[in-house]
Amino acid sequence: MRAALDAEFRLALESWWRQAESVCTGEGAVTNQVSGGTQYGPVVQGRDFSGLTITAHAMPSATGESQGD
Repeated sequence: MRAALDAEFRLALESWWRQAESVCTGEGAVTNQVSGGTQYGPVVQGRDFSGLTITAHAMPSATGESQGD
């Protein structure tokens, strides 16, 4: 292990670890469910999202064509 052989690296790693601990979200379970029929757009499943931009397309019409076509 590099930290055992390189004191400078070990100090940098320990500093990084202390900083990383303060931003951890903690442990926890995630249950993702999609229900309620057909989804006409992006479905994002996961945990702890930030800074996402999601662009969805128009919902298809009953004839199967996109609205605005």
